Amino acid sequence: MIKPLSLRISFLVAVIAIPISSYAKQNAIEKPPSQVGITQIEYSIKQTSKWTDLPIGTYRVPNSDVIISGHQKGGAAPMLLFGVVGLAVQGSINAQNGKEAMASAEQALSISIDEEAKAVLARLIAEPSNAAKFTMGQTERKFEVTGAVVLSFANQAEALPYVTLRVKLLDKNGKKLWTTRYIASQGGRRPVVGEGSWTESGGLPLRANVSKNIETAIRTMLRDLNSPYPRDEASLLTAKGFFPHVNKPLQVVGYKLAEENGQILFLPKLGTTIVFAGVNVLTADTMNFTPTQPKDAPLKLLKPDDPSLPVLARASANVSLSSSTEANDTPAIVTSSETPAEQPLMKEPEAVNESDGGN
Repeated sequence: MIKPLSLRISFLVAVIAIPISSYAKQNAIEKPPSQVGITQIEYSIKQTSKWTDLPIGTYRVPNSDVIISGHQKGGAAPMLLFGVVGLAVQGSINAQNGKEAMASAEQALSISIDEEAKAVLARLIAEPSNAAKFTMGQTERKFEVTGAVVLSFANQAEALPYVTLRVKLLDKNGKKLWTTRYIASQGGRRPVVGEGSWTESGGLPLRANVSKNIETAIRTMLRDLNSPYPRDEASLLTAKGFFPHVNKPLQVVGYKLAEENGQILFLPKLGTTIVFAGVNVLTADTMNFTPTQPKDAPLKLLKPDDPSLPVLARASANVSLSSSTEANDTPAIVTSSETPAEQPLMKEPEAVNESDGGN
């Protein structure tokens, strides 16, 4: 057992050491494949995969599609210092901390989005622009959609909900042909508990926000699958702000796909091993966009008080931070056990407290 474990640790360290730009070779940034005829699209009730979409230490609210993230301490440091053992221990600690922090709000956070998402998908597929391209009936190939709500902390108190859709194109034998994510968020952060929080009034503010994001994410997904947005090097932007799962502001280089209804469709030039890779629907009040310059790093941490951050992002970041945001910590932005080929080499203990449903 010692030899496979040492190989696994060496591999994990090697993955972290790979330049971020090399991750972009994966198909998260590729256009959806062209479709001949009508293609099935199915909203699956599988849970979001802990292998391909969740960093270590996330906490799934029981009987819910809500994932708590951004509260993790240490980020990728255990991976670098302690290998598999460190990851397992760190994940267990984070999950327990997350559970204790969320105990009083779990009832309000017990949200399932499956039925609402299915209804929205069926309604939008019936629109004339989509009816000729998609069906909920069986075809040779299908797009399988799995959704979740990520309640992502920026500090000890405040969080922002994101609706995340993982989309896979599968052939008739279930082989994956293409995959990406569609991620929608809007508005500023709020406390998770207390007055003016996401969970006050039984969680009505959270449910209203999630419903809007479900509609936005599914509509954006269908537009991209129907008539793919161009991924044009001339449209590269450098975004500065917060992304899901990460409790520190980031600088990220990516494609501006479109600007619709006051929102910018932004595709980080990163591969699917990065937990927020995919089409992000963002707003200028929470994210600063500038044309990309040659010197811009494709992915880097920013200080919470960086003057280039939009006001809402700086205000959120300046709330008293936990030890998870100390300067020498690194957020967990790489999925827990994913290799660049998305093939887990060894299953290890996970912090997510429910099965991923085989997704």
